Amino acid sequence: MNWLEYSRTLMRKKQWYTDFRRWQREGFLRAYFRRQLWRKILSSSPIRTASSGTYPVEVHLLCHRLDYLPAIWSLKSFYKAAKVDFPLVIHINGAASQNLYRRLAEHFPNAKLVPQAVADKQVEDHLKGCGWNRLLKARRASPFMMKLTDFSLIANAFIVLAIDSDVLFFLPPKELINWCNRPTKGYLFQTDPTTNYNITFKEAADTFGIQLKPQINTGIMAYCKDTPDFASFNEYLCDPGVNTSNGFIEQTLYAIHASHIGFELLPESKYVISLKAGSPYAGIVARHYAGPSRNLMTSEGIPFLQNNNIIK
Repeated sequence: MNWLEYSRTLMRKKQWYTDFRRWQREGFLRAYFRRQLWRKILSSSPIRTASSGTYPVEVHLLCHRLDYLPAIWSLKSFYKAAKVDFPLVIHINGAASQNLYRRLAEHFPNAKLVPQAVADKQVEDHLKGCGWNRLLKARRASPFMMKLTDFSLIANAFIVLAIDSDVLFFLPPKELINWCNRPTKGYLFQTDPTTNYNITFKEAADTFGIQLKPQINTGIMAYCKDTPDFASFNEYLCDPGVNTSNGFIEQTLYAIHASHIGFELLPESKYVISLKAGSPYAGIVARHYAGPSRNLMTSEGIPFLQNNNIIK
């Protein structure tokens, strides 16, 4: 490694440098206006949810320091649209400032905030004690795995309702709430426009004897707390394709297991995932701004919430 490569390696470990490079790639002016729009949520009224352990349904969201502001937009849009006060658990991925914790506590006074250090202790001890070493290593390698392991292990309710930080709600999510009130066997997922897994249908059939179902997306999902089978997840991770530390690893694991035990899908026309700009919002209950469409959450979704007084 030469001096330049060594310097870059050191710089990538600096939080301010990684933030600077992110803004540079986005464009400094665009990043500035995005940040200003995101910060408008800080002037909105707090959402008072029920305390953990008082409801059979609990909302879980995983957020990082760079996306906690859109996470507030996401959660407030859900609670405003759904008109429920389900207990809320926010899982913090990675290091975060006291300012982040203070703001989350101000806007969701009754929410349970779970720092990664606390989750690591509880979840890793459990995984180690059960001998699920592949699952343990996968969680350490990919923050997305926290959605798979931490939500159900830390949940203090019968039903886990999981929402990504890049999801906005515009109308009452009746189908989602009805499922949570009367859960069926298996999972409830969004429908993905395409199939995004770390394994092919043939590989799933050949390796696990499971007919993998297409188009499962975990941006919005619900399940009974004891539905996820960690022993099975640990087994699936023996496949090197499945065990790839990318953004689809937890979705792949959920999809394999759900294909085996059963699942339902939210209506695709109401719970939308689309990469297209300018798509109509009439009749849409929620939109997941996944992958390349993430910028549309800022340019279209949040302005729609404001212009229609969904969040004031």
